[in-house]
Amino acid sequence: MADFTRLNKYRAELKKMKDKRVEMDNKIRDLERKCREEENTAIHDLVHEARMTPEQLASLIGMSTEDKIKSMNRSMNSAENTEGDENLEDEENN
Repeated sequence: MADFTRLNKYRAELKKMKDKRVEMDNKIRDLERKCREEENTAIHDLVHEARMTPEQLASLIGMSTEDKIKSMNRSMNSAENTEGDENLEDEENN
C-alpha cells in the first residue's frame, strides 16, 4: 500500500503557504491604501499651505505636464538625429 505521508505533508505545507499568501496580500492592499491616503493628505496640505484653488492646482499640473511632454519630444528628436548620424556613418563605411 502506498505511503501518503509525504504527500499529506506537502499538501499541509501548501495550504499553510496559501493561507499566508492571502494574509500577506491583504496586508499589502492595506498598506497601499494607507500610503495613498498619506500621499493625498500631504498633497492636500501643500495645496492649502500655498492657498491655491483647485483651478490653480489644475493649471499648475497642466503646465508641468506640458513641460514634460516638450522635454520628451526634445529627447526623442535628439535620439532620432543621433540614430540618423550613426546610419550615415555606417553607410559611408560600407
